[in-house]
Amino acid sequence: MNRLLKVLLVFTLLTSTITMYAQKSSKTKQKSDGRDIYVGSDIIKDLLKQEKDTLFTRYYLGGFMVDSTALWREKVIYTGKQIAEDEYQLLTTSMLKNKETGELSLYIKGEKRFEKKKTKATHIINQKYLLDGLVEEVVHKGDTYVVKCVNAEGVVLNNKGCLRYSYTPFPEIKTHKFRASMQDAIYNVVTKSRGTLPNYIILSIEADVKSKRWNLALDFPDQYNLGSDMHTSLVAAIVHVLNNEKLEEYHYDQDINGNYYNRTMYVPIRFKK
Repeated sequence: MNRLLKVLLVFTLLTSTITMYAQKSSKTKQKSDGRDIYVGSDIIKDLLKQEKDTLFTRYYLGGFMVDSTALWREKVIYTGKQIAEDEYQLLTTSMLKNKETGELSLYIKGEKRFEKKKTKATHIINQKYLLDGLVEEVVHKGDTYVVKCVNAEGVVLNNKGCLRYSYTPFPEIKTHKFRASMQDAIYNVVTKSRGTLPNYIILSIEADVKSKRWNLALDFPDQYNLGSDMHTSLVAAIVHVLNNEKLEEYHYDQDINGNYYNRTMYVPIRFKK
């Protein structure tokens, strides 16, 4: 539970289109690993074995876990409890920090239930709190998957979700050119620059509604030399490509009332040596 990732480099690019953060970690080796940490799957096995009640907090930036003393955007409180002889409950409460005021607002509430010490949850509920009092609720129970959109009065508005990308696929085809440009730029760096390559880089690219900018967070492996010539060249290439990627309406999510929300794309880059 003390597996906090140290942020070694945080900076803001003074451009009109990007805010960027970089870090390195020994835990978030793949996007899926980072997701496991976020939902608490990395510690659930021990909690089930010990039948132990617990309460702890983690902090995140761009989807990557960071130390509480570092720059962070999201705070998640985890509460674990043995609620029956063969049943364990893990609750999560996620709050987002306002960049200007530092105030926290409720973002997501989650609940998982585990039976007979099995690490696969038998019951999952996630509620995302949106503008105008809307709540998007997703329930997994066995093979059943139910999504619904609820208003401030608790009335179910539909059974498909409040956010468009909950019921409509994100247009991945529109990002093909961007991904190809990113691949070409990194290939050019690898073939022309000197220095050690990281095993991977994970890009967290967020379309920010309020600032109309990209927020870019980079995750590097532990022990990788941030600030080396290769690292500097890779970052410069990534920033150049993203600077030339225009923010468009489809990059954001949107609810049924027309409100827009930040949306994040994760781009894992792995290097074969």
